[in-house]
Amino acid sequence: MFVEKRGELARLLNEVDKLSDRLHDEFPTISEDDYRMFGPELKVLISTLRDLRQESLIRKELKPYNDRMRQQIADLEELDHDIVEFRVKAPKDEALQAAMAEVGKLDFSYLFK
Repeated sequence: MFVEKRGELARLLNEVDKLSDRLHDEFPTISEDDYRMFGPELKVLISTLRDLRQESLIRKELKPYNDRMRQQIADLEELDHDIVEFRVKAPKDEALQAAMAEVGKLDFSYLFK
């Protein structure tokens, strides 16, 4: 029975990898409205992975998945943070937008010569 559960866990972790890749790919186009729709579920997923990882620390049958879950948790937490900071908050920050506009006016072409 546990072999079947390990297979289900492996499939789950593969799907989490796919979701993470998709979020990385879509990052430049994620809006505040998008995040409002999937952000709460992302936080639930992170929390659930944390709980699974805690279980993997106790049950030796799950130990092979421990490092992978730890990495997935870290990746999803970083993505969540970056989406909130750079895709939700940053567009509303007038000082940051002004600074970015000034940086955009600079000529960096000499760096590539």
